Amino acid sequence: MDRWKISARLAAAVVIAAAACAAGAAQKAAKQSEHAAPAAQQQSAPGNAMGYGVKLGGFFDDKAEKAAKTAYERHFAKEKTCPKDMERQGKTCRALVQGHYWAVGQSLQPAVETYPVPDEVLSALPPAPAGYEYVRAGEDILLMSKGIHLVMDVMENVAG
Repeated sequence: MDRWKISARLAAAVVIAAAACAAGAAQKAAKQSEHAAPAAQQQSAPGNAMGYGVKLGGFFDDKAEKAAKTAYERHFAKEKTCPKDMERQGKTCRALVQGHYWAVGQSLQPAVETYPVPDEVLSALPPAPAGYEYVRAGEDILLMSKGIHLVMDVMENVAG
């Protein structure tokens, strides 16, 4: 009887040790693949800053902002009228309601009216990532998610 107890305990210890070794190896492999995945993704998609998604407040750069302002200036110079939420002031249009009722990292409130960005301006911007869209709210261009309307980045005072 004692032989069975000793054998069973020894067998149980071997099984536990093997399981612990397997778990340790799995953890080590997971850490290695975790560190290798971002590097592999960057190599597979050069110039793609999206990686795991759009970084809050990090999508627009100075070049895109300058291009958008120039495109809006040309657009409003050609048009004799302003959009319904804006009024003419000299050669440009200004938002009727001053202030910003949106912030990066927050969902856009349902009361905020958004409008499509003109095609001339869209052509000056980098393409919106899949699942995101550009909209104009007041004088700003927002990059927001299509589903929950989460504001990912804001280009302020572009349309004015």
